[in-house]
Amino acid sequence: MIHLPERHIGDMKKLILEMSDYQPAKIDYPQYTASELDAINVYQMNSDSNGFEHLAHVSLDEPNLTVRWVKMDVDEGWKNIMESCRELHEAGYPGCIGCGGPNSELPWDESRNRLRYTL
Repeated sequence: MIHLPERHIGDMKKLILEMSDYQPAKIDYPQYTASELDAINVYQMNSDSNGFEHLAHVSLDEPNLTVRWVKMDVDEGWKNIMESCRELHEAGYPGCIGCGGPNSELPWDESRNRLRYTL
């Protein structure tokens, strides 16, 4: 589930259409909803608890350490998300190897990632 500002809903609809063009057999698309917050929040269903787990947050406001933080202005962050999705589609995701770039297969370290913002 993706919660994003109303001004980005049109882009999200276009992205879903692009996904269907690149993956015609796909029938399960991300769900999304407009949010009054000036942030983008991504949630994933937790199979253990049957609830949603906060996965990622795009905003200049820091979330708790269990959430992957993309410290960017929301509009700039959304632009980067859209570009990344298009690049992954063009590269053949989900069937491409190494689409995520160097070290993309390594475990994520959110604490280490946030240190980049403080240096």
